[in-house]
Amino acid sequence: MAQPQLHQALNRSLAERSVFVLNQTSHPGNIGASARSLAVLDFPTLRCADPRDPNWRQHPDAQARASGALALLDLSTEFQSLEAAISDCHWVIAVSADVRDFGPDLVDITSACAWASERLKREPEAKVAFVFGCERHGLSRDEAARGHLLASIPGQPAYHSLNLSQAVMIAAWELRKQLLGSAQQPTDFPAGDHRSMRFAAPPYGEPATAQAFEGLIEHLEVAAKSVGFLDPQHPKMLMPRLRRLLMRSELRAEEVDLLRGLCSAMINHRRRAS
Repeated sequence: MAQPQLHQALNRSLAERSVFVLNQTSHPGNIGASARSLAVLDFPTLRCADPRDPNWRQHPDAQARASGALALLDLSTEFQSLEAAISDCHWVIAVSADVRDFGPDLVDITSACAWASERLKREPEAKVAFVFGCERHGLSRDEAARGHLLASIPGQPAYHSLNLSQAVMIAAWELRKQLLGSAQQPTDFPAGDHRSMRFAAPPYGEPATAQAFEGLIEHLEVAAKSVGFLDPQHPKMLMPRLRRLLMRSELRAEEVDLLRGLCSAMINHRRRAS
């Protein structure tokens, strides 16, 4: 009887387009340990956004905990901000133990990885980013709001906070299973929950990048102010609600252009009227 193949290599394109982003990491050792986990699980793309230690690659703890993954640690990319680190990514999954008001839809990490895997396989050029917050505070509400989904690693309610590198390892392991096709699609969405429809999203045009989406949000805010729909003195939760609505829509690049054209028309009409 043939023995099962336990060790398999990921498709290079799928692996390279799976982006793991550590935001404002304070302990270089966690970066090194994350690099080791990603190297073992065959993911070569690690990005560090605004790390607290400027010499994190050479830090003894990072070097020690990376162990045999020093090459991946050396090739990891540093960015000045989270916005810059995910700017070229088309889908973003924020990984957090805490629910955020007016944030992305909350799913477990297995469901999030199935969602990511389906998009990576469907869109041959698209990138999916998994974003992890700093050790002390995790992701802020505004940082988590940049995700299309908010993914949580289920644990006991009284204590469900994992070490950063452990969370990276679990997310990478779940994504690897999905990309290799060794895991079934999740079936734990409640009956009638429209999130299950996300797997059937039609692939019309190129997906919008995070950078393009943020440009739309900024343009939409200016337009809403120009027509008096948004009161700068009392903004309430208008923009977070609109962000969440548009995130669920999974906008394509041409749809972002369309909405930005509408914003320009609103602004220009207001100026002519004035």
